[in-house]
Amino acid sequence: MNKFLMTTMMLGCMIVAKAQQIKLPVGKKFQVITEVKGNNVTSMMGQDMEMSNTSTVYLDHELKSVGTNKFSMGVIIKRITASVSMMGQEQSFDSDDEAVRSNPALADAFKSLGKEAEITIDGGKVTMQGEMLEALKTIPGAASEGNDMGRVFLMLKDEVIKEGYTWTSNSSTETGTSEINNVIEKVTDKEIQVLANATVKVSSTMTQNGMEIKQKTEGTVKSTRIYDRATGLMISEVSSGDIKGNMEVMGQQMPLTSKIETKTSVKLL
Repeated sequence: MNKFLMTTMMLGCMIVAKAQQIKLPVGKKFQVITEVKGNNVTSMMGQDMEMSNTSTVYLDHELKSVGTNKFSMGVIIKRITASVSMMGQEQSFDSDDEAVRSNPALADAFKSLGKEAEITIDGGKVTMQGEMLEALKTIPGAASEGNDMGRVFLMLKDEVIKEGYTWTSNSSTETGTSEINNVIEKVTDKEIQVLANATVKVSSTMTQNGMEIKQKTEGTVKSTRIYDRATGLMISEVSSGDIKGNMEVMGQQMPLTSKIETKTSVKLL
């Protein structure tokens, strides 16, 4: 989320503006908690199959470096909870449960638990170490958290922070891309409310019940984000998404439709 093409609705003209640097000092720590609820419907041999999933991911962040249109963070997965229901079978886990952590079937989900990975956001491109990305991909619905980590900061100059101000931003990782149309809906002395409408494309692989599941999807996600005006750090986010594509299981292609609801909260540590 960096060089933005910005449009002022009042003037109806387009200008290019540079994002400002982050206001928080290097070394500042904060936690991002993301709750995801998803409902997926796939079709196989004329029969619909439904899978519902929920997950909560707790990520501790430390700001490592700050530059114009670029910053990096150390990120640690502190806790993961998830549940999946499909074809009458349910599976759930909590990484705080020692017995669950020792389960070989969940090794991929927990191999980066507690280990710091460095995340760099440069020009909208998110680069992260492989272990964390692989861990997030094993959790249904959680991969989206890795695809847009740059959204936790609102990087705009003070003079453009006004109701009705719009801009576009792009984010990309090895698992997906998003193009986001943003508009500032409300500004108070303490907070900034932003509506973000994104077109997303995701290609990911996860393991479920010992089976490798590949998904290639695209769709739209609508988000309302609240930012702290003094720091630019996100306070909360509520999102809903409609996704379509294909899922591959054991070499068979199946159409997929998915509805996802996400709630994110951020707090300084």
